[in-house]
Amino acid sequence: QGPNMRSPGGGFLGWFAIKFMGKVNPQSVQEGIRRLDLQAEDTFVELGAGHGAGLSAIAEMETSPKRIVCVEISERFRATLRKTIASLPKELPIEVHGEDCKKMPYLENESVDKIFGLNVVYFLDPLPVYLEEIHRVLKTGGFVSFGGKFGFPPTDTKEFINIEPDAIIDAMKKAGFDVSREEIHRVLKTGGFVSFG
Repeated sequence: QGPNMRSPGGGFLGWFAIKFMGKVNPQSVQEGIRRLDLQAEDTFVELGAGHGAGLSAIAEMETSPKRIVCVEISERFRATLRKTIASLPKELPIEVHGEDCKKMPYLENESVDKIFGLNVVYFLDPLPVYLEEIHRVLKTGGFVSFGGKFGFPPTDTKEFINIEPDAIIDAMKKAGFDVSREEIHRVLKTGGFVSFG
């Protein structure tokens, strides 16, 4: 199941992963996006944009960022994202990229205000390489928020590498981030929403 959770492919397991994530993630993604307090002058990046629940949340806001970059490595999810974009109630400045976020050449140094990823940090291996790239593109004073269901660690640790919040926090500190942690049980009834800034 692990590879299909990171990047849903074809077949039954890929279909199941997409359906499962479509049921459990949207409310948490939308809450996470709202908490970022996106502004009109922001450049915003969503890592693992999935079904596009984040875009739907942004489309409901009065103001939207000047640039929205969705990074999604799954072709199946990118196809779903394109459908979501076409159905949004207003046009947004959206880019969709399929490359792994360990290299984001389409983003200049210190060009991003806010980065969000729900249920993505588990798969970033090696984590320091990804954090270095995130640090490169983030403006001074910018904000990164990783959310996850850390109350129930997955058993497939071949794919789910980063499952310990304290280890993730330590890696982020080593990469130069100031880090805070918040658990929100009303959003994820059984897990936590971990926010790093």
